[in-house]
Amino acid sequence: MLDYKHVAIYGAGGNGQKVYKALTENGVKIAFFVDLYCQETEFEGCPIYRPDTIPDKSVPLLVSVSCISEKIKQELLHSGVESCLNMNEIIKQYPYVLDYFFSTNYKDKLKHSVISDATELAWLRESLEDEQSKACLDTIIEFRRYVDGKHYVENDFLVQYFPPWLLELPMWQNGINFVDCGAYIGDTIDSAVETLSQAGLNLNSMICFEPDPANYGALQKKAAALVEQPFNTYLFPCGVWHSNTILNFDACQSQGKFDDTNTNLELGSSLPVVALDQACIGSKVNFIKMDIEGTEPQALEGAKQIIQGSTPLLAISVYHEPEHLWQIAQQIIALNPNYKFRLHCHGDFGIEIILYAIPAGN
Repeated sequence: MLDYKHVAIYGAGGNGQKVYKALTENGVKIAFFVDLYCQETEFEGCPIYRPDTIPDKSVPLLVSVSCISEKIKQELLHSGVESCLNMNEIIKQYPYVLDYFFSTNYKDKLKHSVISDATELAWLRESLEDEQSKACLDTIIEFRRYVDGKHYVENDFLVQYFPPWLLELPMWQNGINFVDCGAYIGDTIDSAVETLSQAGLNLNSMICFEPDPANYGALQKKAAALVEQPFNTYLFPCGVWHSNTILNFDACQSQGKFDDTNTNLELGSSLPVVALDQACIGSKVNFIKMDIEGTEPQALEGAKQIIQGSTPLLAISVYHEPEHLWQIAQQIIALNPNYKFRLHCHGDFGIEIILYAIPAGN
């Protein structure tokens, strides 16, 4: 029988450190960390090793990396690690870990939304086209009602933005013209190239928007490495909004958020934003992805001409605010009623919830 009172943690970043704190404060001994990129050699006295220098592969390894923990688990098992837990399994084994990721105020916010938004959530459920999506929504609602390990909403471990059913839609017969809002460091470019190639689908173009200067530099390197690929890539160092303007930008670790409430823009804290309707003229967009830290409603307003005129597939993050789960669906239908919806939870802790708006007839 495996000893889950003596484990190691894969990932020494924010998630891994929270898991470390949760476990050590509840009597679990952490033997070491494993991390592919961390430049440190220890965290609070606990050593950090590279994956190719793991000192003891018999120690159960808990994969704390968000979204892709199952993929990493399988790679570790293939490398000879005897036992791994993905993030879903970590929560099952140690339910108290959740308390280290959710503040009391945020828990209360989620619980309140279940009650206050009950009518709108019922509308959303009726608007979802398949049973998997309805079950996903039911699980999200139950998790928000209790915010505990027993009702944990599990990561579905499908490829985010490219689940299997999406790859089979007839609308891709002439290829995909992809718009990536919140392109980050090019992680979606990677998954698009790999997944679409495996599915035999043509990627015609990628138009990427990323406002954070540090992320944009990494995005440029990613695009440059793909220059021989048979598609066009266009990069824009700006965010997306309902209009073209300059906004305050609050950079926070790897993520950032725009704020239009303060007109006193300070040097170095402001960045340009554009409306997709004005930035993508003539680009024949048929797939728009948005993960932009809660400003999805403003960006959708700035893409209303594209949405009304071209009815592209939309893959929109709906987890940054509790009410976005239903509000964004209502906003899309108000812009163009010729959509049907599917819902997936592609992330851990009830995040990376993606609403897919699919053109009717597909």
